[in-house]
Amino acid sequence: MIHFDPANILRGDGITITLIGMIIVFSGLLLISLFIRLLPRALALIDHLCTKSEARNSSSSPISTTPSDDEVHAAICLAIHMELERCGGDLQRITISRRPAPGSFWNSAGKMRSLSDRSPHA
Repeated sequence: MIHFDPANILRGDGITITLIGMIIVFSGLLLISLFIRLLPRALALIDHLCTKSEARNSSSSPISTTPSDDEVHAAICLAIHMELERCGGDLQRITISRRPAPGSFWNSAGKMRSLSDRSPHA
C-alpha cells in the first residue's frame, strides 16, 4: 500500500525533479517558438540566394516561351483527367453484380468495391 505524505516530496528530491522537468519543457517550447519566429526570415534568405544563382544561369541562355508538343499533350490530358474526376466518372458506382440465383453474402468477398449509393443491407 502506498502511503502519501508531503514530507516524502522533500526527502525524495521531488521539488528538484519538478523544477528540472519544468526547465526542460520551457526550453523546448522556447526553441520551438524561436524556430517558428525565424523560419520566414530563413526561407526569405534561401529564396534570395536561389534567385541570384538562377539569374546568373538564366542570363546566358534564352528561355523559349512556346510550349512543346509534349507540354501541350500533358496539359490536355490533365484537363480531361480533372473533368472526369469532377464528374465522378463510372468508377464511383461499381457495386456487386447481380446473380440470378440467391447465394450467400460471403460469396461476394473480393467482388465489391463500393456500396456508398446502396442501402446498408446486403
